Amino acid sequence: MSKMVEKINPLEKAVEVVGKKHDLLILDYINSKNKRAGFNQILKGVKGVNPRILSMRLKDFEKNKLVTKNIILGTPMKTEYALTPKAEELIGIIEKLKEWVRK
Repeated sequence: MSKMVEKINPLEKAVEVVGKKHDLLILDYINSKNKRAGFNQILKGVKGVNPRILSMRLKDFEKNKLVTKNIILGTPMKTEYALTPKAEELIGIIEKLKEWVRK
């Protein structure tokens, strides 16, 4: 018996990782803040995203190694998200999309 190997379409995988409504906006916003931003900062800066959705998207980004989550101890405690090198590669594509829209 041979197992059938399912071919994964790279574009399907890309859409799975960053194809949800606010994904590119969140990554672009973090990039615009020197590649790191706090949860509340992102929440205020990305139009239309609510706390539940933002939390889910950031968890997915962590799982896919696009952001790292850093807890900053203090009063109050802060959570900061930073782009990984993998996400920084994606920023170039986001910039190209923005250029394409401007044409």
